Amino acid sequence: MKSNNLFNVLMYTAVGIAIGAVVCTLSLLAVHGMTDVLRELTVWLIASAVLGLVSMVYESEHFTDLTATLIHAPVTLAVALIAGWILDYGDGSILLLLTRMVPAIIVLYALIHLFLFVMRRCIVRVLNSHLKK
Repeated sequence: MKSNNLFNVLMYTAVGIAIGAVVCTLSLLAVHGMTDVLRELTVWLIASAVLGLVSMVYESEHFTDLTATLIHAPVTLAVALIAGWILDYGDGSILLLLTRMVPAIIVLYALIHLFLFVMRRCIVRVLNSHLKK
């Protein structure tokens, strides 16, 4: 199986999951009304859609990975804090919400940037080895 085919399989799988999640949520909403679980699921589906759009910054040739991460991270933090506030993850306290969510997002973005850095280094190594041949 070519890597392109594997990529297509993963992309179609992700699209199927995304569409299925939205259809399932809307179906459950139509049948049962807005339950606490559906409210949480709906908020995070909307947040995920926003973050998916913001992730396009990583595709831009105008930004380095670090710059893209520095753009994406605050937007992610804002979206997560808004979702957390709507869902009352801070038990009514903004300070508690911040202390619960900010450290997790900082660690997440440090890991994302580390992964992107290592991935780019591997790509450069492979390209350099091909150029030497």
